[in-house]
Amino acid sequence: MSDPSDAQRAESPAPDAQAAAPEFVAWATDHERQQRLHDAGLAQITEHPDPAADKDAIGQQEAWARRQEHEKRLHDSAIAQMKPH
Repeated sequence: MSDPSDAQRAESPAPDAQAAAPEFVAWATDHERQQRLHDAGLAQITEHPDPAADKDAIGQQEAWARRQEHEKRLHDSAIAQMKPH
């Protein structure tokens, strides 16, 4: 059986760690915020609506046409739902 004082020493951090904790928490919070902003920026840049297009003009035009047709269908559907039957 182990000595209870050993368990207390293992649970309590070293004095230097206690002094650095507020600075670490501030850094960790800021780092997490910066990482979220960076990830959100990358998601906007790297996600392409037509991954098979290989960034050529025809593929971009086709992807644009598909998006426009989808938006038109959504718009028409919303207008139809608003009209009384």
